[in-house]
Amino acid sequence: MLKLIRKGAIENPWFFRILMLGIAGVFAASMGWWGFEQREDNAIAVVGDDRISVEEYQRAYQAASKFYREIFQDDYDDESLRQDVINGLVERKLWLQLARKMDLKISDATLKQSITSLPGFQKGGHFDSETYKRVLAFERYTTQSFEKKQREGLLMEKVKTLVKGGIALTPAEIKATDESEPPNPDPERAIADLLVQKRERGLRAYTVALKEKAVINIKEELL
Repeated sequence: MLKLIRKGAIENPWFFRILMLGIAGVFAASMGWWGFEQREDNAIAVVGDDRISVEEYQRAYQAASKFYREIFQDDYDDESLRQDVINGLVERKLWLQLARKMDLKISDATLKQSITSLPGFQKGGHFDSETYKRVLAFERYTTQSFEKKQREGLLMEKVKTLVKGGIALTPAEIKATDESEPPNPDPERAIADLLVQKRERGLRAYTVALKEKAVINIKEELL
């Protein structure tokens, strides 16, 4: 569970903040994607043609650290968290690069629907533009920078869904599940769970392959 929360907090941090706002009325920790431009001469990491600036990393680390302190107090490994943050940022760049190569797009209508359905921007069960503006202002987002990151998040989901969609169970795997001893009380559920597990393993393997093929340079001394 801790690993899952850590992964989510790094890859989709704004979602956690908005979700917590919708539940508790407080806009909690995010990764701090605040619309700052990356400078080529101030990169903590280079991922192919993309750069991760020191500011981007520091804001991501500070927000992730705050999130962990609020949830787990001091019961986490700071060095591991720093590595998780930079690894998450690197992997994000790689998946977005793959989405660009595949020429994937997110329509304005899809982007709008995803934003207006977020609980943190709703009032009385409906999207409220004033709440939206107030939350972004509090977090020092511009609408352009927030919507850009939201679109990138949707792109990552889209490309990952396509990759997972190409992974299927073999007849032998299905047969082994059907003929398991003792018999599965719900064979269809067992097969569905097995497919989910296989696709998650495939996604992790694909991420490793992307990292192995890419030219990645991280300034470890700046972490």
